[in-house]
Amino acid sequence: MTDTAPQHRSMLQPLLVVHNAVAAIEFYTRVFGAVEQWRLMHYHRVGHCVLRIGESEFALLDEFPEAGIKAPPADEPEDAARGRGPRLMVQVEDVDAVLQRAAANGGTHLRQAEDQWWGVRSGGFRDPFGHRWSVYSVVEPISIEEMQRRADELDLYPPPPSTPDARQEYQVSYMNTPHHPKGVRSV
Repeated sequence: MTDTAPQHRSMLQPLLVVHNAVAAIEFYTRVFGAVEQWRLMHYHRVGHCVLRIGESEFALLDEFPEAGIKAPPADEPEDAARGRGPRLMVQVEDVDAVLQRAAANGGTHLRQAEDQWWGVRSGGFRDPFGHRWSVYSVVEPISIEEMQRRADELDLYPPPPSTPDARQEYQVSYMNTPHHPKGVRSV
């Protein structure tokens, strides 16, 4: 018998809603080496499944539109999805290999692997179920103080405007221009 009680008093466990959870479980197993912890079926659909990647767990279920539970559109253009919804981050041993496995299994590259100023090599993809993933590995361990120093030196983000109207105009113009220095992007 599998014990579904959490081993911790408090933990964050993302819950992904997908169209075709069985295919999603197979995708996450092939790409990340995820291990299924347990699964509940409900009317021939996955009602809840917990997967483990390393020491982290996440859950997923099939969409149940009749109950208002809907998956994100898997075919939404990336520019329409940018900035919305969660992004899942996973530390991996080999970013390039994970990105290759994601692409080979139906994922869409969003960012090629690159070494970043904050000491990691990272890249991103969208899985076939509409969820965006950032994968990274540490290539240069640095302190928080050094990370802050580098961020300040790069002047990554302009200061926000002071009035509500200016903030709205700023958001629109900021999101429609290439605003990150080379190698600094978000998925």
